[in-house]
Amino acid sequence: EDTALFKILDYIETNYINGSLSEASQIFHYEISWLSREIFKKTGKTFTQFMQEKRLSQAEFLLKNTNKSFTDISIAVGYENTSYFHKIFTQNFKMSPKEYRKRNK
Repeated sequence: EDTALFKILDYIETNYINGSLSEASQIFHYEISWLSREIFKKTGKTFTQFMQEKRLSQAEFLLKNTNKSFTDISIAVGYENTSYFHKIFTQNFKMSPKEYRKRNK
């Protein structure tokens, strides 16, 4: 049912920093494997992809609108490992966070 999907997308919106599929499944009383399949079936994306998209979109916002360091931004959006954040960001935007900030400030 679409209600499950809306609940999960809302959960991601507010818990993207340290939320998890298992926590969401507990909160909403869905079996984790069912929830995972349901998200993918209805959207073509995994829970992790949604989390990553939300984190990167927040990182994008912070790069454009603040002077926070890349490490602070990485942590602020839920990536404890700054080099992993750098790698994921670069894969997604085809440029490093530094280049992104330079082009979008």
